[in-house]
Amino acid sequence: MSSIVPNHNKLFLSSNSPRRLELIKQLGLTCEVVNAPVEEVGLPGEPAESYVLRMAVEKAISGYNKLAGDDIWVIGGDTLIYFEGKVLEKPRNETDSYRMLRKLSNNTHQVFSAVAVMHDGAVFSDVSKTQVTFRALSDAEIQAYWQTGEPVDKAGAYAIQGMGARFIKSIEGSYSAVMGLPLYELDQLLMESSFYQPSK
Repeated sequence: MSSIVPNHNKLFLSSNSPRRLELIKQLGLTCEVVNAPVEEVGLPGEPAESYVLRMAVEKAISGYNKLAGDDIWVIGGDTLIYFEGKVLEKPRNETDSYRMLRKLSNNTHQVFSAVAVMHDGAVFSDVSKTQVTFRALSDAEIQAYWQTGEPVDKAGAYAIQGMGARFIKSIEGSYSAVMGLPLYELDQLLMESSFYQPSK
């Protein structure tokens, strides 16, 4: 067993996502942000699960390389929407957002959410898979949702933690993963990487 109270270890998030930072705080952890962006581009023929895991790992490594010290742990995370064999990225514009939500309407899609922790030159990583089912959406609802501004920077053009929640009929898996960071997997990786102090 491990305590949820770490030593004097320093935890960093290699992301500018306020959602991911808030999720980490749900675990009772203090975390700082390190700005170390990576190019998010899939390789030719790369499976979605491999892509999302690679992105999380690259973010953790990029953040780690910007810091110094033996007592640092750096978290990287990435989330993507997968439907009918294709990855749905962030929408480029209103037309793109409409196209995505029209596809997701009255269907079930997968959310792959990867997390990586880098410490002392080693990377610990995992991927969470969640099934999300949308109810049927009308054109008017989709258009009104775009006007709220919420879909603009969201993979798949929706946010489960925001107004997009009204579209979701059910989820099978991790709610926090759909938000952007699978907390169960993160907690396990922090234990595995010895971030937590073993209880006596």
